[in-house]
Amino acid sequence: MIIGISALLDLSFFKLFFAIIIILLGVRLISGKWSRISPESASVSNEDFLNEVLIFSPVNKVLKSEKFKGGKAVLVFAGGQIDLKDVKSADGTIYLELTSVFSGLKLIVPKDWKVVSEGSAIFGGYNNKTESGSGTVLNIKGTAVFGGVEIMNPKTD
Repeated sequence: MIIGISALLDLSFFKLFFAIIIILLGVRLISGKWSRISPESASVSNEDFLNEVLIFSPVNKVLKSEKFKGGKAVLVFAGGQIDLKDVKSADGTIYLELTSVFSGLKLIVPKDWKVVSEGSAIFGGYNNKTESGSGTVLNIKGTAVFGGVEIMNPKTD
């Protein structure tokens, strides 16, 4: 249909197609479809490795592994949170890589972990708000481009 309309109106198919895609993304962003992440909608997993690549899709994940070994998370035009507060590790050191492009990511880590983070931000923010623990060492390498990464301990009520 789009090809036929573009031929009748003497428009470029690609210009019309990309214009429609941009309009639909704008409507979805304004309507707030990406911002409705609640604790009730979290997916719970017992995976030992974190391996998330999300494009235009939110994440709300809770890991409950007994032998967590690290991993990576890449978010592009996405956002959400990854909760590691109930994770245990047999290793003394864990490596995690976080990349956020036009996205926001909140990572919640156990209070007794020592977080060593190397992060860079380009037109964004990269914050480590954890208290210094003495247990497992979590080494995080991260990048935030037009987005943000926030590493924090669980809130205590």
